[in-house]
Amino acid sequence: MRPVIQFVRSPARLPAPPAEGRVVLVDLAFASGADYDSITKPFIHALGSRLAAWIDHHDHAAWIDHRSDPRFVLVEKLRAPACPELITKELVERIGPVEHVLAHADFDGCVAAAKWLRGGVAPYPESDEDARAIDAPGHAFVCSELGRRLNLAMDQKHVESPSAYPAFLVEIAAALVDGAVFPPELDRRIGALAEQQTRRLAEIEPLANLAKRPHPRVLALRFDHVISNADKKTLLRRLEDDALVAVIEEPKGIVLATFRDDLLDLSLLPGLKGGRGFAWGEARLEPLLPHLARLIEEAEESSPPARRRP
Repeated sequence: MRPVIQFVRSPARLPAPPAEGRVVLVDLAFASGADYDSITKPFIHALGSRLAAWIDHHDHAAWIDHRSDPRFVLVEKLRAPACPELITKELVERIGPVEHVLAHADFDGCVAAAKWLRGGVAPYPESDEDARAIDAPGHAFVCSELGRRLNLAMDQKHVESPSAYPAFLVEIAAALVDGAVFPPELDRRIGALAEQQTRRLAEIEPLANLAKRPHPRVLALRFDHVISNADKKTLLRRLEDDALVAVIEEPKGIVLATFRDDLLDLSLLPGLKGGRGFAWGEARLEPLLPHLARLIEEAEESSPPARRRP
């Protein structure tokens, strides 16, 4: 029997460990801050020897605690822009059979889960590159039409029906395991969702023109209401085309992103959670701006070249 796939929206919301069977986690970060001690560590300890492998590329300070454990395949995002490329036939053979696959609920995690179930074989030729293009935009990776279509459909499903989103990913993963063979009814739904999301993107992208530049290298959009995560992603990427750092500020929080995570580490900003290229928290831009300006100045003094395609 195939292992059971379970998709997880956030590292801070891990499910209860499966009661039986060996478990592999793919594309799931360790939780940020104090959540690591209260969520990630207890999950690892609860599984014990049934934790077969944890494969991830979201940098975390606690990785150092697991470097000597061969079950943990933890590679910096600068070296592994997406998770599927870490899943090889040799790795799957070394880890052995598992009964459960837990994966991050996004395109990257979906492809990684399918590739694991295929014994380390990509579900279609461009899937590793598609995962890089989608998970690490702005670095010259190229997405295929199939990858673009699936990602659009996933984003739309997440917006319109969050409760049904994980089950939708399970359907797509199952089709990817079969070599990207999509049953007609599923293919129809994917197409309809992709078309809806395409229209949605056309509607919201003009909002990026309202962004202000509080610093020469920063573009910021402020909203008086909370916007969806999919809209945030779209607008941040649009702003990142024209600025080193993109910012979206909402009534109770802020999100910052940069394509140049090889240059900047946004997690160093005070009061924020996240990683090098993406950080968030209950903060305001105005008091954070001096810290961000100093971070940019210090980073650009060394100014390494932009990350190149491997």
